Amino acid sequence: MGFGMENVSVALKGWFGLRLCKVYFVLAMVLALVFAFVCDREMFDYDISMVRVLLLMAGGTCTLWLMSQHAQSARVLGICTALGCAALSIVDHAVFGAYQTLGTYIGVPVTNTIVMLEYLGAIGVALYLGFSFHAKHELCAPPDLVRSYKAGHSWDKPLKERARTWEFWRDLIIYFIVFSILGHWAEILFCRLIIAGVFMGDYDPTNAMLWDQWLFPFTAEGAALVAIVVILHPVSLWLREKTNGNVALAVVLSFLVNMFVCTSIDFTTGMVANQDYSLWDYRALPFNFMGQVCLQNSLVYSIVATLIVWVVYPLMDTVLRRAPRGVVNAAAFGLIGMYVFLAILNFVDLA
Repeated sequence: MGFGMENVSVALKGWFGLRLCKVYFVLAMVLALVFAFVCDREMFDYDISMVRVLLLMAGGTCTLWLMSQHAQSARVLGICTALGCAALSIVDHAVFGAYQTLGTYIGVPVTNTIVMLEYLGAIGVALYLGFSFHAKHELCAPPDLVRSYKAGHSWDKPLKERARTWEFWRDLIIYFIVFSILGHWAEILFCRLIIAGVFMGDYDPTNAMLWDQWLFPFTAEGAALVAIVVILHPVSLWLREKTNGNVALAVVLSFLVNMFVCTSIDFTTGMVANQDYSLWDYRALPFNFMGQVCLQNSLVYSIVATLIVWVVYPLMDTVLRRAPRGVVNAAAFGLIGMYVFLAILNFVDLA
């Protein structure tokens, strides 16, 4: 009887230890989100603070998901995330004077207490995950190396059937987040080409959102990729079928459909959010309509959309299908954690 009670006590200690590790990551991420709420994004520097917070949000979210799956990799990722964040935090606090913004809202003593608890918590989590028998026993599931899908393409099944699966929504989340960031960089490239004289138009060299906040999510581009996956790519498959496999004709027809859809979205967005021409103004460009759309930009958008429909998206789908399911799931949760912080930092203003 005594031996049995001792085993129960040991098991409870192991259960409690893992729960403390989870609490550490949850609290650390909550503090990061509080920081995003109170921080003025125009004053936020994309420096070591950003690296530390993104590591915490991506690594912490991914670690919590792996813990829920009892995966072996949760231990390694949890240790790297905790110690990496602590090391970056020490450098940021000691060298660059981080936490001053947070200190102005909750007080320096409280801020210093939070920082010290963060350091101690990170060390405790790393030691527990690295050396505890219970952590090794509980987090023992081997990596999920099964491919996300069987042979073929993800679009081989009807959309209604695919929409009932986690993999479909997971992939859309990945596409949306990745292309929200890539879309921002594409806008920077487009402005650079305007500067170089390749395209006509104006740009704002003082736009901090574009030039300085290089992780500002451009949700329109992310939503556009989702629309490509759900609407434009299925249309391209239908056109290929209707043209009896004539790829060249199908591509031309797909381009025209893409041009109509892209221009319609651009015009609708302009009429709703850009009636005062504060976001863009194409009235000085040739072949414009009401200053909201113009032939040059419609052609650029349509060429890019067609390239994504016929080349980029099928390639991405192939990569996700061939990658181990556990890796893709972990990447999705990591991206979600990172995007939540970026969305709050850039889209929520409490002032």
